[in-house]
Amino acid sequence: MIAPRSDQSLSIVPRRHPLALTSFIIAVAGIPFFGLLTGMVAVFLGGVALGQISADPLFRGRRWAVAAIVLGIADMALWVVAIGILLPRVTRPEEYAVKQSMVYSFKAAPHAPEKMRRALESNVLVAVETPRRIAFLGSEKSSGSGVILGSRDGAFLILTNRHVVDPHHVADEVGSVGPRPVIRTYFYDGVEMDAYTWWVDPEGADLAVLATGKDPESIPVPDADNRHQAQIGEKVFTVGNPVGLTWTYTEGVISGFREIGQGPGRLQILQTQTPINQGNSGGGLYTMDGTLLGIVSWTKAKADAEGISFAITYQDFAERFKRSQARVGQKP
Repeated sequence: MIAPRSDQSLSIVPRRHPLALTSFIIAVAGIPFFGLLTGMVAVFLGGVALGQISADPLFRGRRWAVAAIVLGIADMALWVVAIGILLPRVTRPEEYAVKQSMVYSFKAAPHAPEKMRRALESNVLVAVETPRRIAFLGSEKSSGSGVILGSRDGAFLILTNRHVVDPHHVADEVGSVGPRPVIRTYFYDGVEMDAYTWWVDPEGADLAVLATGKDPESIPVPDADNRHQAQIGEKVFTVGNPVGLTWTYTEGVISGFREIGQGPGRLQILQTQTPINQGNSGGGLYTMDGTLLGIVSWTKAKADAEGISFAITYQDFAERFKRSQARVGQKP
């Protein structure tokens, strides 16, 4: 006769939930590796394990699962802080060009023809530091170009692209500039000045005017010179600060005329094959006699094409500026 089994021999020993230890190992791995991703995985797996352990007494490993969740959350938080500290230190080609070793020689002016020299002296290096949308992530630094419109009593008005001073600007966007940037302007003679965004196109074009003084309304903005009619094939040149090489002259020809819808009207665009790179944005496009034709605004991605760049005509800027000033009852 076979003896019946006792209750003790039928007892089942609880076993560790497989995801509890796995989630903890992943959380630990997230400390030296990419914790934003591994931390999320650890929290998810730890949560699944904790739920199943609570529902089934045959599973153990609650402490491992809780530890994985806590450590996973810590991984994500620490990596967000680390990225916020490291990203502002990453050097992009156009960041704070004035700190580069190859700075411009301000003694070069006598070596340039007079008409070119006027364009060189009108060019401004615009250095911008913009707070990130999440404050503890620090700020974003970039630079571009600008053209002096006029001056009075040591104060200047400078025309540039809106995206130079507002990196988050998108086409057709209207309204004020986003998080208030810190803007520093550098002039041909070595003078440095703080500036602020005084005007952006209310119709959404990629245009902005910076001011360095307290009374920008007192500085007249020149009207467009309608006497010159640009021609396809006409030689032109630009002055700007491409990839940190400040006060750089390049030349080419006008290769086409374009139009895009912008606000209530059309925006006139000059297409040119003049070499344009990061940092040229906001600089001037000139005729060979030094007449300002437009503001260099963007270029076709070099991975797709070469020698296709675009400038907003100065005439369009002048007309839009005059319209906007008339709306608020100010004399341009």
